[in-house]
Amino acid sequence: GSTNWDNPRFYYITSTIHKLIESCCLETTHYLDKIQIHRHLGLIHIEINLIHLHFRSKKRFFSRRFKENKIKIKPQSWTIIACRLNKAIKLIQDFSKAQRISLKINRLKIYTRSIPKPTRKRMAFYGKDFNRIKYNYDRYGLKLMYLLLRKKASAKSFARFLKQNLKSRQRRKRHYQFLSYLKRALKSLSRYKRIQGLKIQIKGRFTHKAKVRSRSWKYHIGSVPLSQLDKEIQAEYTQTQTAYGSVGIKVCVCSDILKK
Repeated sequence: GSTNWDNPRFYYITSTIHKLIESCCLETTHYLDKIQIHRHLGLIHIEINLIHLHFRSKKRFFSRRFKENKIKIKPQSWTIIACRLNKAIKLIQDFSKAQRISLKINRLKIYTRSIPKPTRKRMAFYGKDFNRIKYNYDRYGLKLMYLLLRKKASAKSFARFLKQNLKSRQRRKRHYQFLSYLKRALKSLSRYKRIQGLKIQIKGRFTHKAKVRSRSWKYHIGSVPLSQLDKEIQAEYTQTQTAYGSVGIKVCVCSDILKK
């Protein structure tokens, strides 16, 4: 009755579990921050860390047109994710042939009022009503960057945020607007950081011309000593496709705090 996993099967099952649980968080307000998979005989224990980003306040006024079209809006609540994870556990048990699957969920909630007030005032232009469609990534992006600098989110979550928004921008100016937003938000949040350093590198084609070379965009906070082996550094590499070509994303986070 025990699960017999050799090396190829072990990597296949763990990667499939990771992709399956990550797909449960698609089109929702939750981000998969970390996952750990433990196996002992016929038991598989999965522990995941979710970040719940509240997009809108409960006290917001809803118009009559919003209520009429409420059925067309995609569900983003925690109940939807719980139902998806319940079905995912059954699928994991079927293809892994384990006797028991246990899932532990650590959910971190963050609201807009959790962000310091000086930063909210400085970034208030992006959250105005006339900019709500243009800068639709403002609310949850600011929360995710705040958690990253406060050492409560991983580099993988931030790389996923960059990948989603770079892929959805279809015009050249929108790419540069998103990159300028990142620079301004990270600069306003840098005074509250608890990490030693953050390094972001985005390289690809943002222009519509056929013979234009790929451009690189870099931004760093603090120091990220990649040559030192005693530093705890999270490195995440990913790639996305835009309307003009492929774009590579590199995020490095040094978690060690500088000693004064």
